[in-house]
Amino acid sequence: MQKFSKLKQVHSERGTQGLIRFIKNSIRSKLKNSISYQEWIANNRLSKLEIVHCKQEILQWQFKPKFSIIMPVYNVEAQWLETAIESVINQIYPNWELCIADDASPSPHIKEILTRFSQLDKRIKVIFRAENANISTASNSALEIVTGDYIALLDHDDELAINALFENAKLINQHPEADFIYSDEDKIDIKGKRSDPFFKPDWSPEYFHSCMYTCHLGVYRTSIIKEIGGFRSEYDGSQDYDLVLRVVEKTKHIYHISKILYHWRIIPASVTSGEEAKPWAYIAAQKALENMLSRSCYPGHVEKTARAGFWRVRRNIQEQPLISIIIPSAAKTINTPDRNLCLLENCIHSIKKISSYHNFEIIIVDGYDIPENILKNITSENINLVRCGNNFNFSERINLGVKKARGEYLLLLNDDTEVITPNWLELMLELSQQQEIAAVGVKLLFPNGKIQHTGVAILNGNPCHIFHGYEKEHPGYFCSNIVNRNYLAVTAACLMIRKHIFEELGGMDEDFPLNYNDVDLCLKAHQAGYRNVVIPSVELIHYESVSRGEGLKPGEWEKLNNKWKHYLNGLTIDPYYNPNLSINNPNFELN
Repeated sequence: MQKFSKLKQVHSERGTQGLIRFIKNSIRSKLKNSISYQEWIANNRLSKLEIVHCKQEILQWQFKPKFSIIMPVYNVEAQWLETAIESVINQIYPNWELCIADDASPSPHIKEILTRFSQLDKRIKVIFRAENANISTASNSALEIVTGDYIALLDHDDELAINALFENAKLINQHPEADFIYSDEDKIDIKGKRSDPFFKPDWSPEYFHSCMYTCHLGVYRTSIIKEIGGFRSEYDGSQDYDLVLRVVEKTKHIYHISKILYHWRIIPASVTSGEEAKPWAYIAAQKALENMLSRSCYPGHVEKTARAGFWRVRRNIQEQPLISIIIPSAAKTINTPDRNLCLLENCIHSIKKISSYHNFEIIIVDGYDIPENILKNITSENINLVRCGNNFNFSERINLGVKKARGEYLLLLNDDTEVITPNWLELMLELSQQQEIAAVGVKLLFPNGKIQHTGVAILNGNPCHIFHGYEKEHPGYFCSNIVNRNYLAVTAACLMIRKHIFEELGGMDEDFPLNYNDVDLCLKAHQAGYRNVVIPSVELIHYESVSRGEGLKPGEWEKLNNKWKHYLNGLTIDPYYNPNLSINNPNFELN
């Protein structure tokens, strides 16, 4: 009976087609729960026939770019060096050169191995440096002998997947403007067992400023690498991070291949072993970010997080702009274990008591239903009341509030929220002031402390709250619940946006009176070329949907999908998710 009621509810919310999709996804989810990575590897391994087809495809290409693989070498064990070189020789795609610079390794086996391989394959070029310097100097030595259109970076103890260069060449044929390409990666131990896959989002600047997530395999247009002067020794240990921070200042033509094309070796000397292995690498990463900020039109500083290698970039707030906080409300009251709680009073009290930023105004939009005694309690010089006699329509009430807003920045806020983080307005403003950013969201918690919102992914037409119901301390997939990260959408329960962007996008679509108005707004922003961001370090309690009831109304889901079907189909998948991850469980599990 309960299952039937659920199906009836889904049908009323999403229509017949939505119900069919829901049933299919439910069946698929039950038949195929989260699989192990070893199963995933078995299911995704290239067959001999597929390799033959790849080689046939290469023959049809108009352009066969040449890749120069840079590999600095220093005193690595023989077996790992040989394995790394052999992973290049075994590539499906043949148009490459391997440019090796040995940084005066004292171990005699290094010269023997490199000499032998260079004699076996003319595409392998070796420089033996007379004096030991560092990884950046060695990489620059290798850079001097490259002749390829693109540069790829390979560590001397890692491996390329057999199709690594093929997939990059294929993408370049499809997108000849590509200047920077990165792919997914995993780790490989000394026995050859692969683990810890990292299925990455498409280009996510805020996430990149939190960690060097693009990492391996990185492929770069040679002319840009030479234009920026190659590698810089003062950032050794994170020289690749510094390199890419400068590359992305030169181009917007950044592409992501959602395939595992690189295997990062787990050995004691590797950074994969943790902060203890190479502490200087983390210091260099922080320096690289600080240097990036010194070049930025939004300068600031870098803060450490609880996780090594993950950072919080803070931007200086330009001037002290007025923020208009717009709160639709009916001043409902709920029962808590401690007391009866008027949501609106509680929300405003938390804003005024906790906020460390004070240049704001509050605009309350109601339907002539806030009791007079409540109005008296909340009235003050920076609180304005806008009244609307129509039936409750969240979008309409936000739009009415925006018309009365004097601030350059808007903060859309549900009355059933309660501020926890004192500098919440500053942290949101730091991002919202950047011209490329539209909607800025935060981490919303249920009263029991569990996660309600840390970003919205849109999977198979369904807006999904990532890690919904998880403990608030949950770090997320590769710390995405700890650091700033781009998402396709954020919830309007707490959303900051510049007023002129809100107006440019046409405001909130009043055809979405209750649900999906925020998703629609964020999709309009993304379509217009802006990006949206979530700040997990900002936390608010959210007594979700108390002020307007729970659940979708008939036709809302269909309306969203009808409006955005063409655009979402063009994206193929949410760009900040990954096609290798499950669309049924939006928690970054394997598909």
